[in-house]
Amino acid sequence: MDPMKARLIEEGSRVVGSVLRLVVTRSRKASVETEEEPAVPSTPAVTSQPTPAYQPSTGISLPTSAETTIELKRRLGRELYKAELDLAAGLKIAGKPCDCLSNKHTLFLEAVAGELIPQDPNNSVYQEIIDWIPRNAQKVTIEAIQHGRYASEYSHMANEFKNFRKRVMGTVGTGESTATNITLDQAKKLAAEEAAKEVEKQWKK
Repeated sequence: MDPMKARLIEEGSRVVGSVLRLVVTRSRKASVETEEEPAVPSTPAVTSQPTPAYQPSTGISLPTSAETTIELKRRLGRELYKAELDLAAGLKIAGKPCDCLSNKHTLFLEAVAGELIPQDPNNSVYQEIIDWIPRNAQKVTIEAIQHGRYASEYSHMANEFKNFRKRVMGTVGTGESTATNITLDQAKKLAAEEAAKEVEKQWKK
């Protein structure tokens, strides 16, 4: 064989062998990588579920608005009565000043009276009770009681609370006389107002 041809065949065989080895090596490497890499599972789409609305248990009887109003009035009436007794006693226990109206009774009165305003909107007594508290707060402190600055007013305040209680409980005008529960000045004022109304009525005729 021609030496030149033999050399060309040898070189060609070496090149072909190199190409085959390269192809085989890459195929093996790709196969190994495929085996080593775990398949990534597809993440399912997250769909937001609406929060179910609270459903009260069936068969449970709740108080009616009227029943709630009656109970609130009873609570307010009881607290007014306790405050009335404290005022009638000069806001003292065993001869010592008590803080009954400086924080205890007043907080409860304000809270319950506030609840009753929308429950019983035609009765103005609840707002009057709320207004009474800041207006008289400085008169019922333990310091004021100790010094006796407003001692003469406590019996009048007791009558005010009695009137509040009767208006809350709906007992005004049911036979319980209030004539002895007002001062002389109040009686004069009421008489003057009634006289003025009568004069105005006669004047328009």
